[in-house]
Amino acid sequence: MSAWDAIFDELYLKTYAQLQEDDSGQKEIDQLVATLGLEPPADVLDSAAGYGRHAIALARLGFRVVAHDRSAVLLGEAERRAGEVELAFAQGDYRELPFGDASFDLVLNLFSAIGYWGDDGDLQAFREFRRVLRAGGRAVIETMHRDRLARSFRPNDWHELQGNDLLLEAREFDQIEGVVKVTFSYRPHGAEPRTVDYAIRTYTATELVKLLREAGFERVEALGGYDGSPFTLESRLVAVAS
Repeated sequence: MSAWDAIFDELYLKTYAQLQEDDSGQKEIDQLVATLGLEPPADVLDSAAGYGRHAIALARLGFRVVAHDRSAVLLGEAERRAGEVELAFAQGDYRELPFGDASFDLVLNLFSAIGYWGDDGDLQAFREFRRVLRAGGRAVIETMHRDRLARSFRPNDWHELQGNDLLLEAREFDQIEGVVKVTFSYRPHGAEPRTVDYAIRTYTATELVKLLREAGFERVEALGGYDGSPFTLESRLVAVAS
């Protein structure tokens, strides 16, 4: 089992998922839909959908949505949270999407869901995003970028979770390779701790745009947020590739 498979499981629901505001997905999607000028019922793929924070929000607006993720556990949680909201679910790796060519109008990859498999893995994923998009379609990649990370890097962090559980993170930033190495430690109250070590590639805007163009996208716009705000050193990076 890879480190990512260990984290994106029940462990994620017990830790990172608790740090998200309940309505954050709907707010972000409302902003993004307005920024893109997208109208339902377009076909949307949310790849690396996790527990459905954005996919369910899109489906509520009337879009035809497929929530795609590597983790069966997170997809199961997404289906539970969706309730009566209609959307489809598909399990798999975004480096080899189980969909035909030209199946979607929009592909989303949000909340720093790249960098897990290095440059080659991300290039392969971007080529897959391009393959399943229809003519005129767009892919949106939302992520941390290296320049912001360098300005705000914290070597240690901790969060208090429900039930007096703790999440501790110790980080090392390799500024040459653009890789952050993390020791993730979940310490449930009264139970054995779990520790996972992982590394994630963090790109500059220049590097990410280059990868997207290499994957076949003709135009890439860099925004600073779902609301279309300008891209800056302090903002996150929302790359819109068409």
